[in-house]
Amino acid sequence: MIARVLLPLPVDKGFDFSVPAALSVSVGNRVKVRFHGRERWGIVTALPEKSAHPGELEPVIEVADGPAFSQGGLLFCRQVAERWLAPLGLLVNRALPRRISRREERQFALGVDLSEAVSRLDSLAKRAPRQAQLLRFLLASGPCNESSLRNELGSVRRSLDRLLEKGLLREAKPTAATGKRVDQKRWTDEFLEQFPHTGKVLLFSRRRWGAYPPLIETTLATSQTALVLAPERLLAAQLASYLQGQLDCEIGLYHSGLPAGQQGRVWERARRGELGLIVGTRSALFLPIERLGLVIVDEEQDRNYKQDGQLPYYHGREVAVDRGKDGLVVLGSAAPSLEVFHAGGSDGVKLIRPRDKRRGLAVQVVDMQGKREVLSPQLIEGIRHSLSSKKRVLLTVNRRGYFQAVLCKNCGHPLRCPSCGTNLTYDVNRAQLVCHTCGRVLEGMKCPRCGSRALRFVGMGSARLEAEVRKEFPQAKIARIDADIMGSHDYAGAVRLLFNGGSDIVVGTSMVAKGPPIPRVGLVGGLGVDGLLALPDFRAAERTYQYIVGLSERLQQGELIIQTHYPDHHAVLAAVNNDYDGFYKQESTERRGLFYPPFSRLARLIAPNNRVERTAEVLQGFPVQVLGPVPVYGRRGHRQFLLKGKTFSLVREACVAAMQQIHGLEVDLDPVRF
Repeated sequence: MIARVLLPLPVDKGFDFSVPAALSVSVGNRVKVRFHGRERWGIVTALPEKSAHPGELEPVIEVADGPAFSQGGLLFCRQVAERWLAPLGLLVNRALPRRISRREERQFALGVDLSEAVSRLDSLAKRAPRQAQLLRFLLASGPCNESSLRNELGSVRRSLDRLLEKGLLREAKPTAATGKRVDQKRWTDEFLEQFPHTGKVLLFSRRRWGAYPPLIETTLATSQTALVLAPERLLAAQLASYLQGQLDCEIGLYHSGLPAGQQGRVWERARRGELGLIVGTRSALFLPIERLGLVIVDEEQDRNYKQDGQLPYYHGREVAVDRGKDGLVVLGSAAPSLEVFHAGGSDGVKLIRPRDKRRGLAVQVVDMQGKREVLSPQLIEGIRHSLSSKKRVLLTVNRRGYFQAVLCKNCGHPLRCPSCGTNLTYDVNRAQLVCHTCGRVLEGMKCPRCGSRALRFVGMGSARLEAEVRKEFPQAKIARIDADIMGSHDYAGAVRLLFNGGSDIVVGTSMVAKGPPIPRVGLVGGLGVDGLLALPDFRAAERTYQYIVGLSERLQQGELIIQTHYPDHHAVLAAVNNDYDGFYKQESTERRGLFYPPFSRLARLIAPNNRVERTAEVLQGFPVQVLGPVPVYGRRGHRQFLLKGKTFSLVREACVAAMQQIHGLEVDLDPVRF
């Protein structure tokens, strides 16, 4: 027996290995093999009868007792890899979780009524303070799973077991509805009939979440699966929490921040058809779902749907459209990407745009020209007024860390990571330059580009904003939500922090600048606007507009304060006036003249220096515009080209030809990073 195995290498072909009689191997299994003298894990993609390999085949060493691909899942991965010119070997091996947790996640709820639980707290606190802490937490948070409790409170198993024995807690199935449906009837009666059974829809609405439950119920009623996507883990956790309160069904949460065993359990349950509703990030697109009737892509405009930090490069929104081609695909946003809005009403995309009005929202734009303070007097006064009114405050900036960027005074460039090209951050606690993308820590405070030690620190990150707020409001309870604080996977804790209170002021990065209104928030402050406007990106204005609109969505009523040095910028004015159509008209005019999307498609090509001239020669033979070559920050010995073409197929055709002739060429179709 022969197994054809795809290894985690930037290749598309599998390698053949013999299967010992003692092993049982199926297509989709992860197996261990020896390749070029080194043991590696790979995915079995076929069981051919013969091999073209001359000579004796190496044997399969081991078959993993873990998640596996379905035939349909492997086929879909192959289609994604072909469309996006992505290495299939890397795609399939990075998509499949490593293991399965055999222990089911326990969910806990109160085992007695609320009044009895409260009455038992005092006596429990004297005899068993740890158990009292757990009971008090569940009183505040409601039903909670064991991993979330562990993330919040540390080791909890012994205390949980004792509370179960006493009957104060009970194990609960994570399926019960916990709240009334929000806007369900209005969406069902007024708008649900507008949705087709199959096809693509742009749902342009601030209150779009109210449409999701009835669409999901309709899908579940036909014994099909619904997949709901969010661009970030925190928003995925918020969506899962919201839908759990609207629907009487079990929800599988899936993203790369979850423990590997938990990912594996969701993967296998999806493969067996045991989950009707799955909520996750772009990695959930590769779950082995056989009967997929509905795909919802919430915040479709968000750049985090693009996989661009490592190979394989692909755009999650476009992959989602392909994944859901046999059912209904809903692209939801209150500030759509220009590409998707441009396609609304054409290209098979139906535009559904109910009239949304901002009620009870006051907006103030503060001009920071000539001002050096972090918090403007207007923002300080707004915070004081909100706190005195027993309202909470949300403050956001678009970067974590202490400063937004570190510049070299000698060469004038921002300091970037030599490994991955991301802007470096100054870690105040360690007094070091660090990369938040790949984790690299630079030795010495000097520019990686020219070696100069003359550095300038500019802008503001979430850590500095928190420090400034603490200085101004020392009596307030202040919490920070960013990747540094949350760690790798405590997103349920962050959702509770946002929605269940416990803090007067929440400081966060752009991950908290999107989602539904937050209870009791009376003021939202946006301090990250200028950093977005200054990005070397033709989408800078669009991202700024979307950032401000996202902040306004977090308020049910109250005040939105935007601090910026550019109060008259068209993106700022359009966002605070809720004028998407005016913004779209101006941006479209500029982009049409410069031949940028939505009037073109793009590709980013990175070539080794010794192959730059040859790459340029190959590209000249195709009807595409070629910009560059220019240096690639963080990639010494490489240069990049930017391609513009009228259609995706034209740009892809040019890239395929270049890849066939240029060894070592990297291609990123529909890039969001330049």
